[in-house]
Amino acid sequence: MISPYALIYLVAHMVPAIIGFFALILYTHLLSPAEYGIYVIGMSMAGIIAAMFFAWVRLSVSRYQARSPELDLRAEAIVAYGATVVIIACLTPILLLIVRPNIGFGLVAGSLFLSLSLTAFEISQEFRRAQLNPLRFTIIAVTRSSLALTLGYVVIKLGGGGLGLLVAIGASFLIANVLSFPRKTAKPLRLLSVEYLAQFIRYGLPFSLGALAISLHGALDRLGVAYLLGQSGAGYYGLAADMTRQILNLLAGSVASAMFPIVFRSFTATGATATRERLKEGAELLLALITPVTVWLAMSADVVAGTLLGAEFQTSVAALLPLLVIGRMCGAINQFYLQVSFQLAEKPLLQVAHDSLILVLNLALLFPLTLAFGLPGTAAAVLIAEALGILIGIWLSRKAFRLPFNGWGMARVFASTALLAGATYVAKTTAGGQGLLALLSMAGAGGLAYATAALLFDVAGIRSSIAAFLWPRSVAAE
Repeated sequence: MISPYALIYLVAHMVPAIIGFFALILYTHLLSPAEYGIYVIGMSMAGIIAAMFFAWVRLSVSRYQARSPELDLRAEAIVAYGATVVIIACLTPILLLIVRPNIGFGLVAGSLFLSLSLTAFEISQEFRRAQLNPLRFTIIAVTRSSLALTLGYVVIKLGGGGLGLLVAIGASFLIANVLSFPRKTAKPLRLLSVEYLAQFIRYGLPFSLGALAISLHGALDRLGVAYLLGQSGAGYYGLAADMTRQILNLLAGSVASAMFPIVFRSFTATGATATRERLKEGAELLLALITPVTVWLAMSADVVAGTLLGAEFQTSVAALLPLLVIGRMCGAINQFYLQVSFQLAEKPLLQVAHDSLILVLNLALLFPLTLAFGLPGTAAAVLIAEALGILIGIWLSRKAFRLPFNGWGMARVFASTALLAGATYVAKTTAGGQGLLALLSMAGAGGLAYATAALLFDVAGIRSSIAAFLWPRSVAAE
């Protein structure tokens, strides 16, 4: 069963995500839209750099370290990371000549620093995730998020603005990674294996092209808005996009953290049939977590923005949240479920094709829709591209590892979500305005309706899991 592992990783992701979400709200009260736009642009550049140069290392660790807990690929990861840093150091002067004077040196340097510290942290966390060590994973993730919030607040209060916040986030990754290194209990590094390193390169580099496409797709809307509508527009749009990403990536990433190592091991140990059963469980659990949250947030966007955000951000973010949260849900299905097909089959070029086609669709739609409709047009371009990406991903997966279809599981999730939508609508109509009380009443009504329906329909085996936990002997006897 994937569910118990996913619940552990849900907790492991939840606390850092709550801290991150609180930080976003705090920043809207401390930064202007233009300053927040600088932070958004820098984060987008860092994401592109990380995907372009380091995704192959992280993906290779995730794929091969998960196959066996006895395997130790730290030496290969260190060499791969170090060699990539040298390449970046050689290319940076050329980059500065290209982007200046349009982008200042400080923003480029801050983005590079963030990308280096972020990827080192993520690679370290991949080792812990692959070894199914959620407790240590959680402690380090919470420490990192707490550092980011503290350093970010201090830097902004000292007048660092959006650029200072960017550097503070990078410093939090670096400090957390250094503090988490187990100096006394760490195993000695074994000698580098050229064979494993070559396997990293063969597997990871093609997938890094796909990761780059994902990163470009994720940053394209923000950078496009900055180019067409200025830094303030990027600030409004970036905040709405970050809010939906924080929430849905928390849920989808929790499922993926449990599902990916399990299905990789299942495929190696027991074959395709058992792996498809695990994937059916994972797909239902993924939908069970992201679908109700998507519907609730789309219905409650104006109340969420009006209650939590700074006054300058409320109107724009409320208009963008419904489109962006649905687009992010489609993106989560693409990234956290459909693409496991390409990784299981070790066909990285299919993932590259999938990501690239979504990127091309987004690029084709972004500029005309943004020029015609402003920020809502940008959000609509993302939604359309991601939705079509699901159809493309299903088609391409038939050429890799054929994914199972869990129609009964989907029906249970959608029926439960429909009850949530009805309860949320009634609560919103009754509250008749904004404010913390209205927000809590909508969250309570929707959450209670969905929890009741999920237990009734046994969504993702939740009722069976609770029964097994409370009455293990009677369930085993059955």
